Amino acid sequence: MFRFKRSVPVSYDRQGYIYFASRLYKELPQKAQQAILNLCLECGGEYYQALFEFVTTDAGATNVCMQHHLSRSTLERAVRKYYERFPKEI
Repeated sequence: MFRFKRSVPVSYDRQGYIYFASRLYKELPQKAQQAILNLCLECGGEYYQALFEFVTTDAGATNVCMQHHLSRSTLERAVRKYYERFPKEI
């Protein structure tokens, strides 16, 4: 479910675009999929798999953090970077 993240300096409409484009990952062309994966690698660092799972599936933050052994604040920082650096168009 899409929720506006007040801690992310990106507009409501832009956050919606990023959220839904990310959730449609499997339906996107290969080039767009690669761009999302590369962005997760860049923003998530060693936790890129957790970030990727969080932004491309309906997995909740608590489950992602437990499964990938990272704190909620670490995931939130990675998500913030992801939203800030997301390309203008996918």
